[in-house]
Amino acid sequence: MLIDDEEFCISAMIAILNRLGINCEDQLDTCMSGEEAIKQVETAYNNKMVYKIIFTDFSMPGMDGIEVSSRIK
Repeated sequence: MLIDDEEFCISAMIAILNRLGINCEDQLDTCMSGEEAIKQVETAYNNKMVYKIIFTDFSMPGMDGIEVSSRIK
């Protein structure tokens, strides 16, 4: 999962991950806010899915990345 409030940053990170051989279309979920990310992680967990890694921007309006990381266990 990739969480960032800036579309440019999401696009840049996807480009980097693609260059590393990661198929982002099939293997990456994106969110543009901490609140959205929490909902998406809860939905995934309820469907018996667990994210192996979550990249988050620490400076976002509303719920920042630090708060998101403290709520996702």
